[in-house]
Amino acid sequence: SESEKGFTIVELLIAIAIIGVLASIAAPSALKWVDKEKQNSYIRELISYLELVKKETRRWNGSCSLVTNIFSSNPFDNSTRKKSPVNAFNVTCKGMDQSNKRNIISSVPKIDPRVFQIVNQRTFNFTPKGHLSIPGNQDTLLILVGGRPDADSYQKPKCILLESPIGIINTG
Repeated sequence: SESEKGFTIVELLIAIAIIGVLASIAAPSALKWVDKEKQNSYIRELISYLELVKKETRRWNGSCSLVTNIFSSNPFDNSTRKKSPVNAFNVTCKGMDQSNKRNIISSVPKIDPRVFQIVNQRTFNFTPKGHLSIPGNQDTLLILVGGRPDADSYQKPKCILLESPIGIINTG
């Protein structure tokens, strides 16, 4: 009689066990990578946004005031059953037309529930010359961005440093 070709139950169980072990090793690394990329993505978005505000205030001879949005936890959205992102800043602009103001205000980066931000100044401004103005004789604006400790994997914080008045941005 011709022997049938295929896998035995034992061979299938061994293959499934090996796949399970590999998946259990890979899953935490993948989650850690996702959290790290969310943090890096937010940092890139924040730097781009600050550059945008600086250039647009200079371009349109206007000024913008940014107030850091302070919250302890992102709000829970019942429709998606998840925590929703929050605007990083409340922005008001003067001296430019409505479309330019709308562009700046609608581009405010959103903070993901797995990312936190700490700013050493609650309020800071960009002047009509595109310069950074910090109240209280401060010459630097420090923004610390990191992964929330309650996320799946904690990410080491990174800093964004803006020097007044020119607004040169350094990261580290």
